[in-house]
Amino acid sequence: MKVAAALLATLLTAPALAAPGPGDVERAATRAAQALDGVLRGCPASFARVGTPGKRCVGVAGTVEEARTRLGAALGDDLYGVWRSRDEQRSVYNWVRTPGGYVYLRLQPDPEGRAQTLVYLDAPPESAAQGSGGSRVTTTAPSTRTSSTQTPGARPVTGAPAPSARPTPSPRQTANPSQTARTPTPAAAPSPARAPFTRLLRLTDPRMNGEDVRAVQDRLIALTRPSGGGRGDGWYGPVTAATVRAFQAANGLPVTGQVDRATWNALFSPQARTFPAGSIR
Repeated sequence: MKVAAALLATLLTAPALAAPGPGDVERAATRAAQALDGVLRGCPASFARVGTPGKRCVGVAGTVEEARTRLGAALGDDLYGVWRSRDEQRSVYNWVRTPGGYVYLRLQPDPEGRAQTLVYLDAPPESAAQGSGGSRVTTTAPSTRTSSTQTPGARPVTGAPAPSARPTPSPRQTANPSQTARTPTPAAAPSPARAPFTRLLRLTDPRMNGEDVRAVQDRLIALTRPSGGGRGDGWYGPVTAATVRAFQAANGLPVTGQVDRATWNALFSPQARTFPAGSIR
């Protein structure tokens, strides 16, 4: 049976963040349940080989997109940049800040059908072994390996690799983003082919959506230090605006949170400067 292989790729390329403990996962799960009027519950049986023993799940009503919008409003600056997806927005993921570090957070359709959407939260295996009061264990920079290991979810995903019997690693979250800010800002790698600027991108109600928004988000993800990989969700929300402000500040542009022509040109320029995730406010 194929499962949501997007999660594994995310876990293996997660940003280097401080490693939280089980208590932080519990707090993040409780916060998500309160924000979404959801139910804390055991994770589905198909998740048995996934992540750490301290993982938590929350069942919520509404679609993945509805849950993402509500969580974005509730968690605000505690999210790690823009939302990302590896399966065309069937599921989306991010990281949420807790007292001990960042906890991985994923929204996907509930594979058991008990709720419409399932919120999955987890921490690195290193911190789970320490307990919430133990010392933190950190590892190296984000990995870019790939694997065909099974991941949460019971419904097939187009293009997912064949399942494996091995357990899935948990999110790799190591150095604190604030530590990264002390590193000299390097120039980014050459940008991808630049699409033409067609409109001012900004916060609106309802939110702006489109491939130009996704292109901006994808470029911001690539320029965030560390990036964590993945793709944007195509919706211009408060987190995207905050990330645009961080980019503008790092590149000497007026800090507006809006993508005008000047910001667009700078963003897709090979001379675009990277910026630390800790600067996203």
